[in-house]
Amino acid sequence: MLQTFWQHFEEKHKLIAQFVKFYVFSMLVTLLQYLLLTFLPNLFYTMTDWCSIPCQLIHLDIGPVDTYVFNYPVTGDATGGMGYFAAFAITLFIAQCINFPMQRNVTFKSKGNIFYQIAWYIVAFVLITIVCSFLMGLYVPLCRRFFPPALYNILITIINGGVQMVIYFPIYKIIFPEGKAE
Repeated sequence: MLQTFWQHFEEKHKLIAQFVKFYVFSMLVTLLQYLLLTFLPNLFYTMTDWCSIPCQLIHLDIGPVDTYVFNYPVTGDATGGMGYFAAFAITLFIAQCINFPMQRNVTFKSKGNIFYQIAWYIVAFVLITIVCSFLMGLYVPLCRRFFPPALYNILITIINGGVQMVIYFPIYKIIFPEGKAE
């Protein structure tokens, strides 16, 4: 009965159905990212000295904004330095390796040229990651200052995931056209 309802809904409201699938998959990937960011930084902190190496890349000084796109200063714990940046990068990579096939094959049912789609997906991923990292430079210091690490990780994951979802959906509509490539 639920499957019949969904098929009927999908036929009548294709865009909404795609967004619902996109949202559900994005939430699952966001949950995975949260779990990885809960454990990976501690792994780097205990097994390497990477958290004691500052990681501040791409300095931007634009009017009142003076920040780094990737700003992971040494914090004295697992939430800073190269260790946290490495955990963040690994988490993003794993998430995208799961997200790409789910969005392409299930949400948008695209049969386009996979190599073309992977190339554009990587370009979009890099650009969106830079934009989101820049935005993180604005709200992460506030979250770090006012919240304990466990809550800080949840907030950062939710805010970053939400911003990415708003940006990614229209981009995916372009990258993953429905049906076969012409």
